[in-house]
Amino acid sequence: MSVTRYRNRIRVGRALDRLERGERDLSGLAADLGFADHAHLTRTVREETGRTPTVLRRLLRP
Repeated sequence: MSVTRYRNRIRVGRALDRLERGERDLSGLAADLGFADHAHLTRTVREETGRTPTVLRRLLRP
């Protein structure tokens, strides 16, 4: 596994934790986790999970 892939998996895991806790601001989430922008976060999450952050937020909601 490349360093970039490993780093992205860690960041996506952190994003999922925050989405599960109800994070609403995807642009702020992207900035906090070191993504270039909202689109970069969305693209990376989709590559790792097969779903967008918005869909995952709905699925993770209690």
